[in-house]
Amino acid sequence: MMPRRQEGALLLMVALLLATLAALAFGINRAGSVELRSINDDYEGRAAAYLAEAGVAAARWSGQVGACVTRPVGPIALGAGTVTVEIKKEDIIDVTATATVNGATRTVKRPGLQLYDLRQTERVDMSDNTTDTTIVTPSAGPLEKEQTLRLVSGQSHILMNWDLKPINGNVLVLSATLNLMPTTISGVVRQVAAYRVTTGWDKGATWIKARPASNWNGGDYADAVLASADVGSLAVNWDLTGLFDGWASKRLPANGVLLRLVKDGQSVTFHSREAFFASMRPLLQIVRAKACG
Repeated sequence: MMPRRQEGALLLMVALLLATLAALAFGINRAGSVELRSINDDYEGRAAAYLAEAGVAAARWSGQVGACVTRPVGPIALGAGTVTVEIKKEDIIDVTATATVNGATRTVKRPGLQLYDLRQTERVDMSDNTTDTTIVTPSAGPLEKEQTLRLVSGQSHILMNWDLKPINGNVLVLSATLNLMPTTISGVVRQVAAYRVTTGWDKGATWIKARPASNWNGGDYADAVLASADVGSLAVNWDLTGLFDGWASKRLPANGVLLRLVKDGQSVTFHSREAFFASMRPLLQIVRAKACG
């Protein structure tokens, strides 16, 4: 267990202060012209909106670090602004935050916000239920033996997926880290990028087929890089927190991760799930928080 104890009031003030500073940034380059009044009005309105949003975030955070109990806030004065937060319910809260900056008032309503207990987080090892495979272009020859996962620029990719039971249900993923071990020592640094796979696949996936009834070409994956790492001779990590949280919240389909080399003319081999020594196998660990209530 990993207790995380913070003072809710202090965190609230910090969050509100950061939001105020962000809002003040809008005023740094305000033009001195006949339109200054309208510019001021726009600035103050935006500052009030930032402050109100910060009030919502701070109220939720204070409940998550404060025994899953939230309390109304305010009015709190910060510089030229004030913010008041009203809260209804307990574990799933309805928040209304009203902020005023030099006469400009903005109200933000956020109903149905789930609270998670950040005082009692859990680290979970999901490595035992890893599915991994290498897909290779037909022109590149046969696959490597199953104990390894091999990347060759433009010729092979690695696919990985996991049994997601540990993040099923109402949980918040605070971190998710993938660790792979290269099979050989090398002084050459090779950048390997991780991508979100967009098509379902199975263990028999190839370069041209995700599964028997589904074709693709080298894997279907989102353009955005989830994480990248420089691979040398030691174990290397990829931070996949955003992806796993997307899977936990059901915002994203859980089709796994694709790894590929960024630069041309390179190669690297990792130990796979079938490696003889358990210490060499892929490691996937998450830190999660359960829902309040």
